[in-house]
Amino acid sequence: MISILGEREAIKELGRRLKLHRLKQNISQQHVADLVGISMPTYRKIEAGVGSVEFRHVARALGVLGFSEALHNLIPEPETNLKLNDLLAPERLKASPRTSK
Repeated sequence: MISILGEREAIKELGRRLKLHRLKQNISQQHVADLVGISMPTYRKIEAGVGSVEFRHVARALGVLGFSEALHNLIPEPETNLKLNDLLAPERLKASPRTSK
């Protein structure tokens, strides 16, 4: 499935929402940066939606602002009915017996 938002737009929207939640909780950028263990310029990049920030820093910022569970549930566990043998070695098909003419 292709997203309506492009990669850059999605990252910018994530940063915008992080900023809104930070402001709603009345927490400074410096405080979040300190808790995450990053510099202020790096945290500002997260809120600005700059894509060069390491994902682990974004994940920590999400956790600091109370979104650890949302991050955990971002990608659902796939539903599968496969058995271990199906994953290890697919069943080989036997060749048809040769017929004489």
